[in-house]
Amino acid sequence: MRCRQPALGICLGIGLAGTTHGGDGPTPVGIEDLLRLRSARSVAVSPAGDFAVVAVESFAPAREIGDRIDPGDYERRSHLFRISLTDQPAELRPLTHGDRRDGDPRVSPDGRSIAFVRSVTDEDGRKKSQVWVLPLDGGEARPVTDLEHGASRPRWSPDGDRLVVASRVPVADLVESDGEPAWEPTRPARDVDHGVEGDPSGSLEEVRGWLDGNSDRGRPHVIDRMAFLGEREVENGLRIDQVFMIDVQGDDPPRRLGSGVVNRRDAVFSTHGGSVVMTVGDPEVHPEDQFDTSLVEVSIEPDIEDRVLFPGAGWRLQDPIPGRDGSLIAILGTRTDEPFYRGRQIGLVPAKGGEPIWATSSEEYDVRTHRWGSQAPAVDFTAPRQGAIPFFTIRPSMVVPSESNRVREGLPTQVRTFDVAGGVRVWAEASAGNPSRLWMEDAEGARMISDLNSWIADRVIMRPREGWVDRPDGVRVQYWLLPPNAPAETPSPLVLSIHGGPSAMWGPAEPTMWFEWQLAAAWGFGVVYANPRGSGGYGESFQRGNHQDWGGGPAGDCLAVLDDVATEPWVDPDRLVVTGGSYGGYLTAWIIGRDHRFKAAVAQRGVYDLQTFFGEGNAYRLVEWAFGGRPFDPRFRELMTRESPYHAAGEIRTPLLIMHGEKDLRTGVSQSAMLFRAVKSSGGEVEYVRYPDADHDLSRRGDPVVQMDRLLRILEFFSRFAGPTRMESEAESPGNTEEEAVDGVSGPSTTASGAGLR
Repeated sequence: MRCRQPALGICLGIGLAGTTHGGDGPTPVGIEDLLRLRSARSVAVSPAGDFAVVAVESFAPAREIGDRIDPGDYERRSHLFRISLTDQPAELRPLTHGDRRDGDPRVSPDGRSIAFVRSVTDEDGRKKSQVWVLPLDGGEARPVTDLEHGASRPRWSPDGDRLVVASRVPVADLVESDGEPAWEPTRPARDVDHGVEGDPSGSLEEVRGWLDGNSDRGRPHVIDRMAFLGEREVENGLRIDQVFMIDVQGDDPPRRLGSGVVNRRDAVFSTHGGSVVMTVGDPEVHPEDQFDTSLVEVSIEPDIEDRVLFPGAGWRLQDPIPGRDGSLIAILGTRTDEPFYRGRQIGLVPAKGGEPIWATSSEEYDVRTHRWGSQAPAVDFTAPRQGAIPFFTIRPSMVVPSESNRVREGLPTQVRTFDVAGGVRVWAEASAGNPSRLWMEDAEGARMISDLNSWIADRVIMRPREGWVDRPDGVRVQYWLLPPNAPAETPSPLVLSIHGGPSAMWGPAEPTMWFEWQLAAAWGFGVVYANPRGSGGYGESFQRGNHQDWGGGPAGDCLAVLDDVATEPWVDPDRLVVTGGSYGGYLTAWIIGRDHRFKAAVAQRGVYDLQTFFGEGNAYRLVEWAFGGRPFDPRFRELMTRESPYHAAGEIRTPLLIMHGEKDLRTGVSQSAMLFRAVKSSGGEVEYVRYPDADHDLSRRGDPVVQMDRLLRILEFFSRFAGPTRMESEAESPGNTEEEAVDGVSGPSTTASGAGLR
């Protein structure tokens, strides 16, 4: 079959189930629509509140597309756009373009420039980020950092002459400049010899120097710490987060702020500009084991001693933001006694130092992002809440934060990123009807200023309904039921979709799953998804509800939801299927080893054996945090075995598809092979799909064509065993116009007056 849409290069050999739409009416969501999706990743408002800069992620061809689409044909790009906050209608005007990945924009104090992060490829073919500055009144963007180990997170000084940036520096570099750390070396009876010329036939010191030279190049990897895995590869040597001050004009070389082999993060200039506020780890503790952090003020003048504003014992501090009048610093803090269950709180620290006023409670709110509000001393923040991620506003005088922007189109909405300046708040919002729109609010009220996915208006979009079930132990579980794109009350198959985390929270506006669920509905599948015990968004006690119980309790919650919706007139109880990713993959395997009602299951990038996960996953700390001990400890061995789906693999009778990325180091790939062999050798029906160049984020940040393969493979597998009764031979492909292709952002803006194991 020839492609109907050469501009996208998509050929569809599989049909969709659902209502036939003829003429000019809306059409079902199709797999090719994935490549149309645009997402606002970050927002920065100018100090005067007259414009905003937005980082927009999109897909674009990476090379000429042939008769079929293959992995590598499309790539993710991220460009910066400017949008007026005073003109109506507003339009997104491109600031950067081409084969770029630009993000994290920050507008200068005078509003005439932006600093941003650009990912570039170095001489070794590795991606490295540097900070660039772009004048907004004309001129080309230019790099202002060329740090050996990259740079990120730019923050302006009040006068606009300097930036502070972050960079991860190898321990050896810091030891060479600052001396040995206070913590004990981790290689048994072996310190690193610095400056010794290597010689394999020389003295013991020269042999050590030669060996160290080999390991410095990653051949071999010498591992002496627990957290030696990144997301895709072994991390060769420990790197420490550091802060550098950059002269924007380039007259002075970059200067590292602070000293010692200790993590320094989240740097921002003080209100007066004479110092930099940052979070600092404990120099007496190995960086891998640093959980407690301090809030520290570092003078921009050399030889002035650092000043501790809040020692932070028992707290992990993040993202300090000095207030406009300089009297308070708003900061996020998490208690470190139970890091897996504690929510992030907002603390207000006196700029002169002292104990914070904790303005929010971790029992009720797990703060994601915060900014000083338009009216001091208010702080705006977002936090998951019963399927929504709304705005909250808190002041020191308030007992309970006020809530706003919770509902859009009659369903909970999710704020994904936002900024506040000049009396204006701008945010990117996901709703049940659209995964990414830009909104603003000023003295005249709230209004949409740009629809990044205006093509969605030409699609049939299904809307979920909310439901709750009460469990025998008193737990209340919220769920959402999305009907299929099929005639009303037509018996249809139903997908039970399970989230990861396990502390994630899903709602009707979940942008990472919006397309997947709408595509399933277009194929004729309904979808039900719940937030079982252990999920975020329902308070600290609910999130702690799966402690030492990853299987039975959450599985019971999900199955109770399934029982509740099975009475819907359109649900065919004989065509139930189940899937989930990461922890959702774990729970999928756990359920089908004990419950045989499902016609098919797809377990994605999951944890299946806790002992193996402790050894091969970079998220290994979850084992001890979630179960109270380590798997080799005799006191916990029986618990770990009971809670591992692998040990019930011989009981799986449900046809199973197992999917995993071969470069997934968050959960590790060998457990998927273990599960496959266990089911296969027990006579089960099972297929195993491994994506060679994919990591744990293959469903969210991976190659877009691989994402398409994954989605179609799941639906094709379900269709073998529980397919819709009506299947069309071919999907309609929507047209593509030149007007839609402005550097990856769809056409004229539409205006209106009216993120663990995941």
